Amino acid sequence: MPAFQVIEQYTRSEDHRDGSTDVALTASRSSLSFIRKYTNQVDSLDLSGSFSAWYAPSAVFYNGDGGVYEGGKNIWEWMRVLFSPFAKMEHLVKVTRVLDGLNSAGCDLLILEVETSFWLKKPLDGEAIRAPRLLMFRVGPVGTEGEGTDGLQILEAKAYWDTAVLEKEIRRRQASLRE
Repeated sequence: MPAFQVIEQYTRSEDHRDGSTDVALTASRSSLSFIRKYTNQVDSLDLSGSFSAWYAPSAVFYNGDGGVYEGGKNIWEWMRVLFSPFAKMEHLVKVTRVLDGLNSAGCDLLILEVETSFWLKKPLDGEAIRAPRLLMFRVGPVGTEGEGTDGLQILEAKAYWDTAVLEKEIRRRQASLRE
């Protein structure tokens, strides 16, 4: 991974419970606008579109459970399966750090501290399951004309979180259905 330097940091206030960023902030870096659109797309749970709107064909995703997913198509298919049990999902962005990629052809490294809320589909529905997560995205220019969003794609992603938080609550709800 290329060297990066911190150029901006934003802390969400309670005024932004939806995880949104101000227009002025997203206008300051195209990568911020891009990642806001990406998280909105993921939160919508509409992953029916092409992977190439968000992930480069050569992208790599490192998940908190040790899984490594190579290739934008594989990442998008994995995400479709991963998020299929959920009726709703929401990322509340607490802190965003933007690191400028030194000598890395217009890449930024975005580090997001988020609280992700997951609502399960019936019959396991109920209150949201909330999990703190650290998400990292290396975002850069598209390699192929007609791909990406606003000329950008995710080149590398990492998600750090305790996946057992979600798994434990799902098992608890399954057990309560059997009682």
